[in-house]
Amino acid sequence: MGIVSIKTISPVSKLGLWRMTEPWEDLLSELDLPASEMAVLEGISKEKRKQEWLSCRALAREMLGMNAVIGYDPERKPHLIGSEVNISMSHSGEYVCVYLREGASVGVDIQLMKPSISKGAFYFLNDHELQWVDLNDNIQMHLIWSAKESVFKYAGDASIDLKKHIRIHPFSGNQNGRFEVNLQKGDLPEAIQIQFDTFEDYVLTWTL
Repeated sequence: MGIVSIKTISPVSKLGLWRMTEPWEDLLSELDLPASEMAVLEGISKEKRKQEWLSCRALAREMLGMNAVIGYDPERKPHLIGSEVNISMSHSGEYVCVYLREGASVGVDIQLMKPSISKGAFYFLNDHELQWVDLNDNIQMHLIWSAKESVFKYAGDASIDLKKHIRIHPFSGNQNGRFEVNLQKGDLPEAIQIQFDTFEDYVLTWTL
């Protein structure tokens, strides 16, 4: 079993982390996938992608205590079919994570840190953020990128631009903590709290 942790974030939300140690064939044998999901799996050509796809479903099953059938809306935002529980998923390197919450949208993102992220900083940093970020702080840069991905997933709107529509407020600390993000979707900005954690060579962020 690849479960690393299942944390209770609030009375209505859980965050799970899974390390991908099993080949996808073993994961498949442990899951009772319906025909619709088997058809999706058969359309995935890469072995790694199959492992990620199945690991997310294995983790969701452990968190829910039952098999989970995951669908996608027209904006590619995932949802649990036949359930009021909201879901967000992410994968990077050897890990996948799943975030579940009743009654409200969620977003989660995990990133394996790479030394070259600053080269693409102007792709996702806006002028406001460039005034305070340290482009040489690799952890900070990955936390900003990951937080924007989490907010993007939370919003569920494919037209959102990470640079234009998501603004990170200055924060300190790079091990674990919380900071605020503004999402400009519509006429009024929405303030979103982001929780973050770091471990090994990874950063993990999720909406609150």
